[in-house]
Amino acid sequence: MWSKQLVEWTENNTAYLSVVFTWDLPKAHMRAVWLTQEGYHVIAGGPAVKLMPDYLSEVAEIGDDMDGVLEKHNPDATFTSRGCIRKCKFCAVPVIEGDLVELDDWELKPIVCDNNLLACSIEHFNKVVDRLNPLKDIDFNQGLDARLLTQYHADRIAELNMAVVRLAWDDMKSGNAFMQAFERLRKAGIKAEKIRVYCLINFKDMPDDALFRIRTVNNIGALPSPMRYQPLDTLTRNAYISPNWTSKQITRCTHFWLRQLHGYRGIIWEDFRY
Repeated sequence: MWSKQLVEWTENNTAYLSVVFTWDLPKAHMRAVWLTQEGYHVIAGGPAVKLMPDYLSEVAEIGDDMDGVLEKHNPDATFTSRGCIRKCKFCAVPVIEGDLVELDDWELKPIVCDNNLLACSIEHFNKVVDRLNPLKDIDFNQGLDARLLTQYHADRIAELNMAVVRLAWDDMKSGNAFMQAFERLRKAGIKAEKIRVYCLINFKDMPDDALFRIRTVNNIGALPSPMRYQPLDTLTRNAYISPNWTSKQITRCTHFWLRQLHGYRGIIWEDFRY
């Protein structure tokens, strides 16, 4: 299970802080001050620190990649590549990881956190699938790039014991690519109910467009997961509201589909009151 929060540990007289989300930086700042007062040398790292290194620079040493940190966030997680070929404005990966790099070796674990596995060479992809084959409940946690997913990819993924297969449909213009990827996964024998689709909301979309994407995903039997856009430098979670949206629209959208996630699939949007 993911910790989904600030992770802290100590080794001898050194305290380590790993911060994934920028809205946890204020808490990390307070912890760094307290730990320093307790006599610890504090080292801070993680995606949020890479995005906003100045925030903790006066109270902690800014570290790079700390050994064993991913296991502390989730003991079942691993990376086989880092970075991405995309430069999506809403995503932190281009800032904190840069260009795509394939790793020569990695720990064999079922939750693969690669930011764009399908952008890797076919040799690397096959190596990943072959090594994962004996494991159960595999999850390509960051999602598969629908624009790159071929029938060959889908057929090989179908060989695995997948807990869930994740795609994304971030805007209206990528609809054809998403539907092709979905159909390829279905043709490979992956059940629709095993496919979860990240649907970006509150970015540059209009609410009606977001609702169309979410409802379409629901209607084809997959499970939509609305992902609320957060600015890369926000210090308060869920504070940002796009000019196209209202707080009420965002809340209604996310609460409705959370109900779907937890099994209340018969609810009609027009009748829903959160």
